[in-house]
Amino acid sequence: MCPSQAAQRPPMFRQAGFSLPIAVFILVIMALLAVGIAQLSSRSNLSATHEELSNRAFYAAESGASWAMSRLFFNASGPADTTHSNLECTAIGASSNLSFSQAGLYSCSAVVSCVSQSGSNASYYTINSQGSCGTGQVQAIRKLEVGAKNN
Repeated sequence: MCPSQAAQRPPMFRQAGFSLPIAVFILVIMALLAVGIAQLSSRSNLSATHEELSNRAFYAAESGASWAMSRLFFNASGPADTTHSNLECTAIGASSNLSFSQAGLYSCSAVVSCVSQSGSNASYYTINSQGSCGTGQVQAIRKLEVGAKNN
């Protein structure tokens, strides 16, 4: 009886096809890791962009509220009084749109509104300011409300 050919080969040649599946397995694992790292990096960049736009939108809203407060309480012709402040609150109206072109707030805007209420011996003002930066999916909106009193 003749011994089979597999039995005649030396032991090192019997496992010749074993390294190919291991190499394919390692390549697949490395490809999955690369895809995962790329997605993580993309999400991280998007998160940083959203955080930056959120901060800029807050500062746009704060700038809008400061603009409205300066219109209410700083009269160019003299000290602010209730009549001046009421007229300015009406001038700000239901909403005023501000667009910023400065480097820090470029492409941001603020929508500002003012509501006045008169009390027994003072006027009360509520200023709402909504700042927004960015467009589409990469957009941030922040709202700010400020209360003020003028005797």
